[in-house]
Amino acid sequence: MKNRILLFLLALAIMPFSSCNDQLELFPQDAIAVELGFKNLTDFENATKGIYTRFRTSGYYGASSGAASIYFIPDVMSDDVIINGNGRRSREDFYDWRYDEDNSSETFWLAAYSVIQRSNLILENIDALETSDEKSNFRGEALAARGIAHFDLAKLYADSPANPTGSLGIPYVTSTDATLLPERNTLTATYDNILADLNEAYGLINADNGRGRLNKNAVAGLLSRIHLFRGDYDAVITNADRVTGVSEVARGDVFNMWKDASDASVLWKLIITEPDNVSLGVAWLQESPDGIRSEYNVDLEFFQQYSDSDVRKSVYFETSDFAEVTFNHIVKYRGRLSGNANEVDAKALRYSEVLLNKAEAHSEKNEDGPALAALDALRSNRYEDFVSGNETGDALKSAIAQERRLELAFEGQRFFDLKRKGLAIDRSSFGDQADGTGVPAEFISLPANDHRFNMAIGDGERNANPNIDQNAGY
Repeated sequence: MKNRILLFLLALAIMPFSSCNDQLELFPQDAIAVELGFKNLTDFENATKGIYTRFRTSGYYGASSGAASIYFIPDVMSDDVIINGNGRRSREDFYDWRYDEDNSSETFWLAAYSVIQRSNLILENIDALETSDEKSNFRGEALAARGIAHFDLAKLYADSPANPTGSLGIPYVTSTDATLLPERNTLTATYDNILADLNEAYGLINADNGRGRLNKNAVAGLLSRIHLFRGDYDAVITNADRVTGVSEVARGDVFNMWKDASDASVLWKLIITEPDNVSLGVAWLQESPDGIRSEYNVDLEFFQQYSDSDVRKSVYFETSDFAEVTFNHIVKYRGRLSGNANEVDAKALRYSEVLLNKAEAHSEKNEDGPALAALDALRSNRYEDFVSGNETGDALKSAIAQERRLELAFEGQRFFDLKRKGLAIDRSSFGDQADGTGVPAEFISLPANDHRFNMAIGDGERNANPNIDQNAGY
């Protein structure tokens, strides 16, 4: 069955790759050895582009109508949004925390392991190239992609190392051998492997690979994200400080950044074009003659936390009517200044997050001075006539957590922030309309450390590989 990773990998392994103008292509009608597709720099260039093709597909960082993407679903499962009763009720099983082994996000599981498979194909064949800077860079990109994909899987399907309730990680796959039936690594081994790949990648990858590709700054920023998830605050700071030559996007340019008119402070983005058929915004809203029809709206309690002096309030939201009912719509991914509706690049990593990672790490080490400096580097670029609150201690920790929620809303972060901290999800009692009336959420609270903070591994995968243990509670 196509939704089983082992069968998918087997099919991929026997289908060779060939150079094309932008990505790897499969040739199922042939029976040529995979190695023949990796002979020169052009072959590895195309193979590397194929990795990014998989990252941006619907079901991973890309999204289309109702897709279970890592850029959308974690917010649906959080306390920042409320389902719109006039929408199509897309992915309501995730919103209601009713996912299980029958309706788990296998699409994401397969997409992430496809990135891993494409990375491994490059790594297994890289020695076909003569030693060169290009060879090191291709290896660095493949290692980074492999580590990122495993981390994204671990976030969904395993505990946070900073707040573990069990010991199971995920299968860490470093081979294209489709006959393997890998078991789940321990949680410790999973993260050791992730960090090994990314740390090696940092020493190999170019400082600049052009738009849409990983580079040294992106790898360092991602390492700060992963170490924050582990609770290793010294390593968060070390890697945040490795990000150089970047400043936080100015208040007047925030709108342009989300419209793809500026790449200011975007460390890694996945470039979306019309042929990709990926529309990030459609998961949140659709335009109609009756106005914006939203799938999910911002929860009123959260919406009220954005002040009028905060530029994000107008960039992230629009309050308007649909079918003569007023809603607070999420318009962060509504589209570029021109072009298709809801089609924008996926900003997979921004310097804003790195600053917030650094601020939190310093505050957890009770280093209030540098924590406040990192926080204010962000806040001074969001609020009109900003004046620092000069917070210290617990007040500073709260301010950092609040700013993180405001800045990274609807970027697939909130659910994982609550998970790594061992906090419950507590939704408000407001309804879906702009004034808080309308239909409230049916399910209000997910207790801290509930088993549903880890996704179920789908039946299709476990039937194909009996060595994979199911998560507790399913």
